[in-house]
Amino acid sequence: MGQHEELIQIINKSGAHHAWGVKHCTRVYLLAKELAAPIDLDDEVLYYSALLHDIGRYPAYALANVDHSLRSKGVAANILQRMAFPSHKIPIVLEAIESHMYYSEPGRSDEALYLRDSDILDNLGNIGLTRLFSLIGQDELIRTPEDAIDRARIFAEALPNKVSTKTGKRLAVKRREEILRFLSGIKKQTSEFAYI
Repeated sequence: MGQHEELIQIINKSGAHHAWGVKHCTRVYLLAKELAAPIDLDDEVLYYSALLHDIGRYPAYALANVDHSLRSKGVAANILQRMAFPSHKIPIVLEAIESHMYYSEPGRSDEALYLRDSDILDNLGNIGLTRLFSLIGQDELIRTPEDAIDRARIFAEALPNKVSTKTGKRLAVKRREEILRFLSGIKKQTSEFAYI
């Protein structure tokens, strides 16, 4: 088994909810590459950063009262060392993981910057809505459909301003509009959100 397959297996065995698991991580990786074009990112750094950025939130690795980005950084350091990942690239991967959250300052490397923007963008648009509604009853902040709608509204207003890159900002506008169209439609269809 190759290292990429081993990494996917680690995530699949971690109890990750599908909203944060391999498919989310793969979308983040692919979108980061798309946003960065024609900049030549280190694909190995970007791939491992993307696949490991949320590992600290998965049940097998999560710790109560520890920010998942910091926990992900620690877990990733152990996995990367065990996999004999190039030692000079480990700090770049770890910085990208630590700085991936919208409330963090963007990392210094291009890989960190595009990883962060891609992760933020995966919380917007139709895919962001799909992820939010899949988390109903699975996340302490999203217990009901009303909570998911409130979170979508918050994301639509706050997250586009957190995106740093020019290409990311353009996509954030489009994905924000997707959420706003959904919210407008659901508002009309539920008598101003009264019957969700």
